[in-house]
Amino acid sequence: MSDSTQSPSLTPAMPLGMQLLAPGSIRFSLEGVPERERHCVFREVFGRTLLRYDLEPVPDIPFNVDVKLRALPGLMMMSGRAHGSANRRSRETLAADATDDIGMMVNLRGSYRITNGRAELVLGDGDATLVSLREAYSFTHCPPGDILLLRVPRKQFAPLVTGVDDRYLRCIPSSTPALRLLTDYIKLVQNDEKAMGPELQHLVVGHVHDLMAVMVGTTRDAAETAEARGLRAARLHAIKQDIARNIDQPDLSVATLAARHRCTPRFIQRLFEMEATTFTDYVLAQRLVRAHRMLTDPRRADDKISSIAFDAGFADVSYFNRTFRQYYGDTPSGIRASRALN
Repeated sequence: MSDSTQSPSLTPAMPLGMQLLAPGSIRFSLEGVPERERHCVFREVFGRTLLRYDLEPVPDIPFNVDVKLRALPGLMMMSGRAHGSANRRSRETLAADATDDIGMMVNLRGSYRITNGRAELVLGDGDATLVSLREAYSFTHCPPGDILLLRVPRKQFAPLVTGVDDRYLRCIPSSTPALRLLTDYIKLVQNDEKAMGPELQHLVVGHVHDLMAVMVGTTRDAAETAEARGLRAARLHAIKQDIARNIDQPDLSVATLAARHRCTPRFIQRLFEMEATTFTDYVLAQRLVRAHRMLTDPRRADDKISSIAFDAGFADVSYFNRTFRQYYGDTPSGIRASRALN
């Protein structure tokens, strides 16, 4: 595996502009760097040390960098804001960074221009593309400049894709379903700054590889694996996020979700069955947790139990009281009273 997809070398004495967030996760920002030192820190620390790019400010574009990097075995992720510079993987850079890694650029916002010799691609909001990091590329991002970059080892990713060398510098439109699933899944991973064990890291990396492969064209065998692994995980995450947003709606149903996510109700039910639960049980548990949180919130101490039940998505107060006691071993009023005593 290439060194680029290993965790960054992080020591207690972090370079200027860098902040350790968690093992294998750092933030780089010019926010606290003195103005006179910003270009040097940006070029030497962010460019040559972290990304192994030659970075130079572009005079006509506002200069702003604030990104988060997270490294897992087999995957490097970078997201945030980086604009106002020309970023090049020159021949000299390539000689110092002998890698065969593959990169995926997901342009979240702002015009993003990528050139390779005479070839050029401009990504719009939400578009993505695949590049080979052993080739000389130049990248320029205009404000607002929000970007997601993924870097994976060729030896792990190439077998998943049909003719990977023919897939570089092709636009992957923002409307591509797998691309939307990928960006949502990456947000979930990056929002969890707690250290993940080796087994979970392996699963996450496999899911990301699967989704990337689906976006650019998988082999037949890889497509079956991706459907059973990466796509399933990403779709389940998207459905759970939808449930969380609408948990207070009493009419939330598997049919409603299936229509929104363009699948069958049975498909959603199978996703939950693979987690040894059911859609109904999962929604009930989420509503009970929401109700418990409101019951122990001092700001809602004067609210009626029935109001909290309705706000948690229960249409029947008697059913709420019965299931709450089964789940927590106490009544809603009992939980509230014990919280007040503490």
